[in-house]
Amino acid sequence: MERGLTLVELMIGTALGLVMLAAAAAVLLAAGRMQRNQQLLSDANEEARTALRVVARSMSAAGAGGGVYSYLDSTLGRQQRPALFFANGTAALHAPSMPQQPDTLTLVRYAADRRSVLLAPLSGTNVVSVAPDARQPTTPGVVPEVFQNGEAAIITNFQRAMLVTIKAKAINAALRTVDLTVNESDPSALQDGQIPIEPGATVFPVRVVRYSVRYVAAAGKEPERADLVEEQLDPRTFAPFSPPLVTVLARNVEDFQVQWGYDRNDDGVADDSGSGAYTDVGPTNASMDPGLTFARISLSARTSTTLVSDKGELVAKEDTPFERGIDLGSAASRPPSSGYRRRVISTVVLLKNLVAPRI
Repeated sequence: MERGLTLVELMIGTALGLVMLAAAAAVLLAAGRMQRNQQLLSDANEEARTALRVVARSMSAAGAGGGVYSYLDSTLGRQQRPALFFANGTAALHAPSMPQQPDTLTLVRYAADRRSVLLAPLSGTNVVSVAPDARQPTTPGVVPEVFQNGEAAIITNFQRAMLVTIKAKAINAALRTVDLTVNESDPSALQDGQIPIEPGATVFPVRVVRYSVRYVAAAGKEPERADLVEEQLDPRTFAPFSPPLVTVLARNVEDFQVQWGYDRNDDGVADDSGSGAYTDVGPTNASMDPGLTFARISLSARTSTTLVSDKGELVAKEDTPFERGIDLGSAASRPPSSGYRRRVISTVVLLKNLVAPRI
C-alpha cells in the first residue's frame, strides 16, 4: 500500500519550493534592473555622442572663406567679425546643486552641399544673383531652396568674405538663377577695394548658431536638469530670433567644455604635445590666431532616469562628479548624491576652414 506525505514533509517541500521561487524571482528582478540600467546608460551615451557629432560637424564647417568676414551693422557701418566665438565658463549653472561651469560656443555654420556661384558683380542694388554653377550651360534648373528660411549668405573668393542677410528669394526661370533680396542696401560696400569679389565667387548659405548648456528647473515629477541646446541667432546682430529657434541636442548634461589646440609651426600636431597641448584660451575677439587648428570638445552626460538597485536608488559614489573636478567644498555643502551615472565623451575637431586666408 502506498504511503502519502506527512504534514512535516509537505511543509518542508513547500518551504523549499518557496525558497527556490524567491531565488528565481530575485534573479529575474536583478536581471530586469540590470537591463533597465544598462539601457538607460546606453541611451544617455548615444544621445551624448549624437549631440557631440552635431557640434563637431558645425565646428569643422565653420569659417567658409576664412576665419573673418565683413558685415554691415545696424547703422550700415562696415564691421569685421570672426567666424568662431568662444566664452569660457565662468558662472555656475545653478549653484549649489549644479556648480559646473560649461562653456559657450557661437559660430557661423555653412552648408557646403548647397553652395552656389555669384553671377553678376555686386552693385548699388540689394539684389544678388546666384546659381549652382554658372560655368555649365547645361546646369539643371534651380530651386529657391538653395537658400532656406533663416539663412544668410557668405560671399567669398577665399581671400575676402562678406556676409549678407536675406529678406526674400525668387527664381528667374529664364536665366535659371535665384535672385536674393538682401537687407544690405548696397552689398558692394562690404568689398575691399584691393581685392573685389567678382562673378564666379562662391556663395555659401550660412546660419549663426550658439551651443550652450541651459538649466531646467524641476517640474512635477521631473527633477532639475541641464540641456545642451543649439540656438539660431540673427546673423547681423547675434540676437536670438523671436520666437526663439532652439533645438535640444542632449538632455541631462552635466558639463560642456571646449579646449583649443594651436599648430603655429604647421607640423600637423598641436603645439606642446602632451598634457599642455590644449588650452582654455580660445577665440574671444575680432581677430583670429592663424595657428588655431584643433578644438577638443567634451560632454559629460547623465542617465535620464535614476538607476536602481535591490536597495533602492543606486548612489553614484563620486567625490567630484563633474568632468573637470570642480571643488564642491566640504561634504556638508555638497549637493546630495544621486542615482544618476555620468559618462564623459570627447572628440578632437580639425578646424580646417579657419586656416584659409584672412581678411
